Amino acid sequence: MEIKLSPQQKNKLRQKLIAMFLDDFDEELSDFKADQILDAFVEKLGPEIYNTAIQDMKAYLLNQLEDLDAIFEK
Repeated sequence: MEIKLSPQQKNKLRQKLIAMFLDDFDEELSDFKADQILDAFVEKLGPEIYNTAIQDMKAYLLNQLEDLDAIFEK
């Protein structure tokens, strides 16, 4: 699965990544380097994070449906 970011999303995440590296590691990143790191994270970590979020949402919705069933069974 390929995760695509809009230009606005990519720009926002790039700026957050640059700020994080400066705050946490005292290292300045160029836009180019930040884009490379961001692309690698999205490619390598994105699908796992996405799938986990989908499973979490599925469990949440199933729980909500069970609660709804319990309300109408009374």
